Amino acid sequence: MKNIFNSLVLLLLTVFPVLSHGSAALRTLNSASPLPAPVPAASPASPLNSGKGAYDWSGLPAYIFTEEERVSPPLVKAIDRTKATLDVALYNLQFEDTIQAMLRARARGVKVRMIFDYDHVYPKAGKEIQEVIDSGIETRVMKGRAGSGSMHCKYAIFDGTALETGSANWSTLAEQSSYENLMFVADGNIVRGYAADYEWMWQQAKPAGQPEAAAAKPTAPPADPKPSVNFNGAVLPNYIFSPRAGTTAAMAKAIDAARAEVDVAMFSFTSRPLMDALNRAAGRGVKVKLLLYVKSAFPFKEEAKRNNIVVRYKAGRTEFGIMHNKFAVLDNALLINGSFNWSATAEDINTENTIFTMAPEYVKPYKAEFEKLSAN
Repeated sequence: MKNIFNSLVLLLLTVFPVLSHGSAALRTLNSASPLPAPVPAASPASPLNSGKGAYDWSGLPAYIFTEEERVSPPLVKAIDRTKATLDVALYNLQFEDTIQAMLRARARGVKVRMIFDYDHVYPKAGKEIQEVIDSGIETRVMKGRAGSGSMHCKYAIFDGTALETGSANWSTLAEQSSYENLMFVADGNIVRGYAADYEWMWQQAKPAGQPEAAAAKPTAPPADPKPSVNFNGAVLPNYIFSPRAGTTAAMAKAIDAARAEVDVAMFSFTSRPLMDALNRAAGRGVKVKLLLYVKSAFPFKEEAKRNNIVVRYKAGRTEFGIMHNKFAVLDNALLINGSFNWSATAEDINTENTIFTMAPEYVKPYKAEFEKLSAN
């Protein structure tokens, strides 16, 4: 097992994880390992919380695929290490152990805030979500744009320093039955971008139990002020949020820059602009492969066949599970990952989050995961 971070990371202001290739062990963030080689085309990280009281991310997984690892234990570990703030935005919550960890955090003085999707609270919340609301943890609820759509994010920010995100809801379906992923990120620029997005959502959300309360009017989500992911000459954002902030356009730009291959694992794919981008890629000789959930609508079957785009379908790990990933790997060099399904709903209505990264320590295992899921 390789670990990532030593004390030089804080001094050099750069955080990039080095991961093991073993499928059974968590790939960890550890402050005792050698500093990895610079990541090509990655944006320099700004200073993180260093010095006394800094967040301890050692031993946390850099990524998890749910058929290999349980999701909740590292989440509990991450929560138990928070000292000042914990901000969580979840579409759904069913992990009792994470709730208990949040209650422990609040008891030791951590400021804990939760944002839930409106339709998971009203008209009736699930048992675990209701437990959070009843506990007194500061909880708000929101839909997507202008009171429609969903708050579809699934991320957490620990002490403003470490981020957890991905496709996986904190739910038993994700952990026990579905194909999902999550990743921990400690790049200061990305974490601060997500913190800005959280504040943006918080102002528009309403206190749980007060659906008629006033909230800030919808505005554009925060944007990456310095896009710096340079993929084959295309400059892409390090992160991007929905709704209506250009996620689809950024993804299409990345696809248009691909030279060799585009691999897409997607729960829901109905986006006309992104299919057009894949058709253009296939037309110039790029090998395009799609892995889709077997029961989701895919309106582009015939044109995919005409353009020699390989389409495979995947069920969940159990009868009730789903293939819920939402990631793409381009030229084995760029990973696009987050909560964003390739759909007009994700672009125009929902609150969503997406990361673009060329860090090979993320790209390579996600490429391997795509190949594994496509082969079985």
